[in-house]
Amino acid sequence: MTYEYKLQKLDLVQIANQFGTPLYVYDAEKIKERINYFKSCFSGVNLKVKYATKSLSNINILKLMKKEGLGLDTVSIQEIYLGLKAGFSPEQIVFTPNIIDFDSIKEAVELGVSINIENLSNLEKFGKEYGNTKACCIRLNPNILFEIEKQKANGIDRTNINKEHYSKIDDGRKSVWHNQSKFGISLTLFDELMEIINRYQICVNGLHIHASHVIMNAEMFMKNAKVMFDLSKHFPHLQYFDFGGGLMVPHKPNDEIVDVHKLGCEFEKEYNKFCKQHNKNFEIWFEPGRFLVSEAGYLLAKADIVKTNGSFDFVGINTGFHHLIRPMMYDAYHEIINISNHKGVSRKYTVVGNLCEIDNMGKDRMLNEVNEGDILMIKNAGAYGISMASNYNSNYRPPEVLILDGEAKLIRKQESFDDIIRNMIEIEI
Repeated sequence: MTYEYKLQKLDLVQIANQFGTPLYVYDAEKIKERINYFKSCFSGVNLKVKYATKSLSNINILKLMKKEGLGLDTVSIQEIYLGLKAGFSPEQIVFTPNIIDFDSIKEAVELGVSINIENLSNLEKFGKEYGNTKACCIRLNPNILFEIEKQKANGIDRTNINKEHYSKIDDGRKSVWHNQSKFGISLTLFDELMEIINRYQICVNGLHIHASHVIMNAEMFMKNAKVMFDLSKHFPHLQYFDFGGGLMVPHKPNDEIVDVHKLGCEFEKEYNKFCKQHNKNFEIWFEPGRFLVSEAGYLLAKADIVKTNGSFDFVGINTGFHHLIRPMMYDAYHEIINISNHKGVSRKYTVVGNLCEIDNMGKDRMLNEVNEGDILMIKNAGAYGISMASNYNSNYRPPEVLILDGEAKLIRKQESFDDIIRNMIEIEI
């Protein structure tokens, strides 16, 4: 058996047999490696890393992030409470919701976490409620893609954007990332933004710029940085710049991703120049999620059925989009490997889930010959796997295991029928 099918020298097939399948498995050492690499890439700036809780929110993963010196980026009140339960102090948590009622923002303020506001309506309510007594960060939409389109209309194309990612979100959702994105306050509304801030004397202590991995590359990042640095002159109480997440990880061998180390070196020069001009050591915040946990996660599934329909060979596994929705929702590619038969003859299969739906996990994949009972490993499943899982078809969500210090530790037990009906209230019919 090759090292690829082991985590910290533990046999993944044995882990699947021990805990059952389907099963999420995470490698703590890989997560630590990604954290240390990210920190090293931005070692020349006053760095604060806030892990994006939404990507993988098991409390043990959060405790690992805390131990490694990270803060948390949260998008719901429940994530804030989860972070507090994991041992984070309110000062280590930032609340970056999207389309949320103001009562939730008030609750977050009372909890003492950093507040990030992304629309004018809530900003005005914040000003009316708190005036200059509470600070907040402003989340901006820099309209970068609008600028790209304008340049292209003039025959200029200096962006080197992956053309597939330019027109798709996350490998497949056909939704162009442009001015009309729901995230952040458009810079076209900057005058209205400043009018609200000045009217209520709101203390703005941070600027957050929203960018997606769809357009994220070194040039786009530096454009964002220059936009934020230029806007800083309007905010005398500014303490930090938040660049969010948006950094891709490779799913295929030829995937083009941002060279984070090179990016960090380029950014450090601009940052140091900016800090020197203002005689102030501004904090730089990032909110990586996928970048830290995606490659550390694996979904193990058992081949229940191998069948042929016409000229197509199918492998039916005991999981589906209720456990990993990304292939069906985004047309996302996840490498699949038969780890039970690593020396077998390679054959073409379409791997399908067990839901009563079209449920393709991987089309036309070359796998070592699959027999019923074999264990298949689905890679890059650490981010937006279990966190987007459901009980569709009244199925149980899978257990989770963390490989920590050479031991396989259960961190979420297998659900049961009691979990399915726990909150149902039977009435007389």
